[in-house]
Amino acid sequence: MSFRFTAALACLLMAGTVFAQDAKKPRLLVITESKGFVHSVVKRPAPETFCTVEKALTKLAQDMGDFEVVCSQDSRKEITAENLAKYDAVFFYTTGDLPLSETQKADLLSFVRSGKGFSGSHCATDTFYQWPDYGNLIGAYFDGHPWHTKVKVLVEDASSPATKGLGTSFEITDELYQFRTPYDRSKLRVLMRIDPSWAKERRLDELAQIAKAKTDGAAKIAKLREDGKKDEADKLQKQIDSRKPGIHRQDDDHALAWVREYGKGRVFYTALGHREEVWANPLFMKHVHGGLRYAMGLDKGDASPRPAPAK
Repeated sequence: MSFRFTAALACLLMAGTVFAQDAKKPRLLVITESKGFVHSVVKRPAPETFCTVEKALTKLAQDMGDFEVVCSQDSRKEITAENLAKYDAVFFYTTGDLPLSETQKADLLSFVRSGKGFSGSHCATDTFYQWPDYGNLIGAYFDGHPWHTKVKVLVEDASSPATKGLGTSFEITDELYQFRTPYDRSKLRVLMRIDPSWAKERRLDELAQIAKAKTDGAAKIAKLREDGKKDEADKLQKQIDSRKPGIHRQDDDHALAWVREYGKGRVFYTALGHREEVWANPLFMKHVHGGLRYAMGLDKGDASPRPAPAK
């Protein structure tokens, strides 16, 4: 083999190696826009600075080195077919009705259906209540947060990229959501949930407290009426009648994370992420990293739905 041919071959091989090293990393578009309640973790100290969520995801990308992050609080600017073509997944930490046109909404759905990813944390389910297709995309809508406490999290699927290394259970302190339609285990693969025995105990305790308040209140109302204090009696009656359970689900099925397929695309959602310190929790960030890798197509995971485990 001639020197010239050998040198040329070596150059080609070297060029190929450089190309592999410099290959474009997957890109994640992070939207932290609030049109409803503004969580502290997405408040920017100044327009040109990052909020807690943006800092955490940017640091995660830098530390792991497997994807890049672009952050924005302007969904109208970012969610277009042309701009989305630059990304492999979109991440929402949002509330309310973001100012997207019907075309932009269709662009987002088409982006995911085409084989890209969509992910969200916490209040991403407190978004777009008037757009049912969004609810179907993310998998559920927020239906209140009856607890803000330390809780035992049960890992249902330890094989998912989003749960590998988390063990069978762990404890975390955060604001805990419950969900309503379109939440449906026949359409989602739930990865983590609140311990149902813990949830049931608190649900029954709340019902007992309400029942006791009604019983005690009835006696007070009767006494007020006997004393001729009709207005006070009516006011107390309204207070008692207006008291409703804050825990809405009767099946004690409170999912905390799930994945699903959407067309050719992948969806990952975690209900955790309200508190500032959660975004510095290594276990939570491990969970988020795995979920984002799944959403971006870097790791495969089973998204086939399955029923809740036996209680």
